[in-house]
Amino acid sequence: MKIVIAPHKVLRQKAKEVEVFDKKFFTFAKELAKTLLEKENPRGVGLAAPQVNKSWRVFVAVLGEKNQESERPELEFFINPRLTKFSPRQILGAMDGSERFEGCLSIPLFYGPVPRYEWVEVEYQSLDLRELQKKGQAQILNKMARFADFDARIVQHEYDHLEGILFTDYTLKNNLPIYVTDQKGQWVEVENKKEVLQAL
Repeated sequence: MKIVIAPHKVLRQKAKEVEVFDKKFFTFAKELAKTLLEKENPRGVGLAAPQVNKSWRVFVAVLGEKNQESERPELEFFINPRLTKFSPRQILGAMDGSERFEGCLSIPLFYGPVPRYEWVEVEYQSLDLRELQKKGQAQILNKMARFADFDARIVQHEYDHLEGILFTDYTLKNNLPIYVTDQKGQWVEVENKKEVLQAL
């Protein structure tokens, strides 16, 4: 699957709920997972259906620090997710106060701080990727879980994709800095950010 790049129109649409779990959906889910797992330079920790030009309320995520560092990370599917509760405050980085910039596979090269809830509770449907790969279909599971810190950040970032929101929208709304990396891997702040980001 090809990952679409902003300003692609599908990235600004509110995605539709998945109502039919048929062969077409399961094939799509398998391909979405494969696309994320095979992505290199940079690797991603989440991928939403709109990012592969499909306006469905689905995303996959690589959760947990050890899992993210694994050569064969496990994925969690989020189908028709709903954020039901969230922390009273938002943070720009990690819960321990350290800096944590966000990036996006649909907005390559740009990184920056984004205000996110410290934790979120989510109701969603999911499936087992191993079962899907083996049988070509999988049982749909109803789940409810709380995600905190970086996992919560991933979930909120991917959920925003289902709402037609990009992380750079927070940059403009909150007048936050945004950076690109130069050839030496150093952060360089974008001076004309309003002009650049309004085009996305």
